[in-house]
Amino acid sequence: MAIMDEGDSRNLPAGAAATGRLTVAHVSTQRGWHGGEEQARLLCEGLRARGHENLIFARAGGEFSIRMKSAEFSVQELPGGGRGPAAIVRMRAALRRRLPDVIHLHDSHALTGGGLACVGLNIPARIAARRVDFPIRSAWRYRWFSNHVVPVSTTVAEACCASGIDRSRITIVHDGVDPDRASSGDRRRGRASLGIADDKLLLVTVATLTEAKGHRDLLAALKTVVKRFPQVIAVCAGDGELRGPLETEVARLELQPFFRFLGYRSDVPDLLRAADLMVMPSVQEGLCSTLIDAMFAGTPIITTTAGGIPDLVGPCGDGAAVARMVPPQNPSALAEAVSDALQALAEGLPIPGVDPLRANDRAWQHFTAEAMVEGTLTIYRRVLESAKQR
Repeated sequence: MAIMDEGDSRNLPAGAAATGRLTVAHVSTQRGWHGGEEQARLLCEGLRARGHENLIFARAGGEFSIRMKSAEFSVQELPGGGRGPAAIVRMRAALRRRLPDVIHLHDSHALTGGGLACVGLNIPARIAARRVDFPIRSAWRYRWFSNHVVPVSTTVAEACCASGIDRSRITIVHDGVDPDRASSGDRRRGRASLGIADDKLLLVTVATLTEAKGHRDLLAALKTVVKRFPQVIAVCAGDGELRGPLETEVARLELQPFFRFLGYRSDVPDLLRAADLMVMPSVQEGLCSTLIDAMFAGTPIITTTAGGIPDLVGPCGDGAAVARMVPPQNPSALAEAVSDALQALAEGLPIPGVDPLRANDRAWQHFTAEAMVEGTLTIYRRVLESAKQR
């Protein structure tokens, strides 16, 4: 896939993660549920299925705690957002009672709190996740509190290196999704849930409503697109802090007949199968696992080159790009790409620069939850083996 550093888990010996039961502590301090929390859930499920033990520390009342309990994991809840003195003391006491082989710190606040809780404890593998592509503030925490960093994409890995983390301590593991769920959508069911007839051209975006996801650019592009294709309806699944301002922008651009906010949806596979195009206008992006869902759904993708997106759909070892990509924060280029795609669909022609069949093949080869779990386990094994040799 994308260019990897020399520690890429796909270059490690086959079967390195195949034997031996591990105890892995996971720390998450997030209040809500986003891509990182979903990947942590899939990792815990995969480890449990392979016979490994999970010790979960999660923010009290947070979505990760709630959902992992519902999945019958034992969860130690952390007070004060998971990073204050009380949380650190509670975590440290639990870790001393049951020293794990690995502690996996799933967000930056988890790195601080979990890192402090581990000081002086004999936990040989201390793994820090990194999901965002902007420069690291306080990079010393990654050097002091972890002995390996796992970024989700090439761009994130480059940001880690630029922040002073040694390349030998960095291994990329891309996100993965459950292919059965991602492929399970139904076009008729999805359109029926939206009340949208087959003669409408449906654009779907799935993203939290934040500046990094580029919804303002999408709206600006849509203003141009609907002049040429008035049968277009665009919908956005997801909620967030920009809901109010974006609703105001929709009204200002007079896009109410063409754009809908759906809020949180549990039927994303149906929405993606219902879509004529999946449009992802990201400004900043660590990777964008929603695009993997679209790849499994076979939905044509129009997106940007932001962050780690080229790792998923850009040119790579198996050939050309499988999605049409435009520069971020360029509404005119986005409008042109969407319009070209809609015109091709109207004429029954292939969409320029878009290959849903090869995107689906690529997803099966590289971006399953199984591949993510095995890649992560390989890192655990390698770090543990290195610790034994010291």
